[in-house]
Amino acid sequence: MNRKNIIVLAGVFLVFAILGILFFSPSEISSNNLQNLNSNVTSSRGVLAPLEGDHVIEINNPKNVIIEYASLTCPHCAAFHNEVFPKIQAELINTGKVKYIFRDFPIDRYAMAGSMIAHCSGDEKYFAVINVLLKTQDQWLFDNENPYNGLLKVARLASLSEEEVEMCLKNKSLFSQIENNQKMATNRFGVNGTPAIFVNESRLTTLDFETILEYLGNN
Repeated sequence: MNRKNIIVLAGVFLVFAILGILFFSPSEISSNNLQNLNSNVTSSRGVLAPLEGDHVIEINNPKNVIIEYASLTCPHCAAFHNEVFPKIQAELINTGKVKYIFRDFPIDRYAMAGSMIAHCSGDEKYFAVINVLLKTQDQWLFDNENPYNGLLKVARLASLSEEEVEMCLKNKSLFSQIENNQKMATNRFGVNGTPAIFVNESRLTTLDFETILEYLGNN
């Protein structure tokens, strides 16, 4: 068997491995979670408590906190990330006024795979992977015949080999961590869609920069 055929077979094997890992994961991802929403949740008390899996950007330990629950396959999340987040970063995070926490809330298997790859890329590259996946969502998710190929390309940009991606997506502990945090967000904080933005313990219903400034002005 020549080298070209070996490479092709390896790629096919990896795609099937990814499909098998995600389609036969310990439990369904978002569909089951969203069917079990607690619609009576009205309080977001405790949302600021640190969670394993949190990724934080902060300068000088500011008292104000913005938390974003997002899915990498959510068009509204991509819009928020591309239109509103740059202002948050430039005017609030980089100036030391706000601590920013990103929490994964995958709404489907592709989003879960992307979140896991971001975690496996390491803390230093996590936000870079999240940034690329949200900024290029149309390309890797909607304009790609197989979104998994798009995820693999981003993983390679983060210096993850195909073998490392395969191992990452087999990581049941990481899968459970993301899923359990998602269930907590739904059952305790009423997160039933993305993006969900909290300023301190207040859940925002209007997701524009001016509204965020108003909430911060009250604290």
